[in-house]
Amino acid sequence: MIKLIKFRPAFGLPDPSPFCMKAMMLLRMAGLPFEAVEATNPRKGPKGKLPAIEDDGVLIGDSEIIRWHIESKYGIDLDKGMGEPERAVAHAFSRMLEERTYWIVVFSRWMEPASWPLVRDTFFGALPPVVRSIVPALAMRQVRGYLHAQGVGRHGRDEIYRMGLADIGALARQLGDKPYFMGAEPTGSDGTVYPFVAGIIDPPFDSPLKAECLGRKNLVAYNDRLRGRYFA
Repeated sequence: MIKLIKFRPAFGLPDPSPFCMKAMMLLRMAGLPFEAVEATNPRKGPKGKLPAIEDDGVLIGDSEIIRWHIESKYGIDLDKGMGEPERAVAHAFSRMLEERTYWIVVFSRWMEPASWPLVRDTFFGALPPVVRSIVPALAMRQVRGYLHAQGVGRHGRDEIYRMGLADIGALARQLGDKPYFMGAEPTGSDGTVYPFVAGIIDPPFDSPLKAECLGRKNLVAYNDRLRGRYFA
């Protein structure tokens, strides 16, 4: 059986990482049984991050490469029924979420003074007192460095959220009144879109991102629909 190495549930989510949720969804969409193995150290992944899967003794890291593996090894096309233009749209939206929106979500969790205490207590609350007084600050500094290196962290707060709201608006317009992101049936893009929508709506973090999602009735309904289908 496939082993999925992921983080522990947190913030009301099956996994606080949208990439780990994506891997879980892809496996479920493909109908492949798997065993979830929870880890606290992302270095357990072959590329120093999670998720990862172990399949027949082979360790595979990165949610997108996991998808390649699933489709190649098991002869599954998660975008079955979609033409080339639709596949291109789905690909572009997935990259938008993973390469930009992700960092705005990270900012909303780690850099907002109102959100930081929950992040700190969730990830570091079990550490010994002396360590707990040092490690969270170092982790926050590291995340701030990641945000700056990626580029999002170089902008002001209002500019960052303006970018995020544009991404959410694009998602809502593409979804429209369809039950799934690209049409009447789930496709591989839902494996990316839903974890990000859920990652904004479901956790107890207030931000302009969450307010925007909650104001989009189709995104709220989509969130409920996908949770009920894949994470009931």
